[in-house]
Amino acid sequence: MRRGFLVGLAMVVFCVWVGVGGVMAQPVSDTTGKIGLAFRGSMMTTSSDTYQGRDIDRDNQGLLGLAVSYGVNRWLSLEVALDGSFATEIKDNTLGMKLADMHVYPFTLSAQIRYITSNPEFYDWIVPYLTFGIGYYFASGDVSGEYQMYNAPNSVDLNFDGGFGFHIGVGTDIFANKNFAIGFEARYFWASATMKEEITNPTLNVTQTHEEDIDLDSWMLGISVKLFLIKVRYG
Repeated sequence: MRRGFLVGLAMVVFCVWVGVGGVMAQPVSDTTGKIGLAFRGSMMTTSSDTYQGRDIDRDNQGLLGLAVSYGVNRWLSLEVALDGSFATEIKDNTLGMKLADMHVYPFTLSAQIRYITSNPEFYDWIVPYLTFGIGYYFASGDVSGEYQMYNAPNSVDLNFDGGFGFHIGVGTDIFANKNFAIGFEARYFWASATMKEEITNPTLNVTQTHEEDIDLDSWMLGISVKLFLIKVRYG
């Protein structure tokens, strides 16, 4: 995906530029040199697309995830995360039925541009940030029983492949102390998955295959518990 590659390259250049900043006196919310571990719950909002010329929707989708971060300096933090979704329905609005149950597993690399006031005794326990990054969105799923019945006496199977994507968003970390924070984040991501449909006529023993990309683009809203227990660099 050329668009995703160019966006990713721009992000890397920007992160290197920000990362050369010096380290100042460390308030409670400064994660410089610290490795963080976050447990989070999120929700992907509904997305819509067309499939074989028919209107389809993906329902809201809950996710659970784990993220590891590293504070490069007071302004920049890097994060790698893996989330896994609960099953969600893909509905065919034209046919009026469910096509499949689908799972999405975003594996993402993000940069956070964080704001900490230069006055450490004031406003040092809450840190707003801008986040952006790239990732691969793994996908899997199973065909629904009603779509199988719709195609009877033929048999039908649906398979999913993931794809690359990128995201941008905003968030806030609220620190109880230097080792513990609650995070809130809202990001929008652009990604797609490939849906491959195979319909087999058992009498003729002939299989017809159709493969098409479907959009996953949507908001991802989450809350997380963050622990900062390991420091690997000292300012």
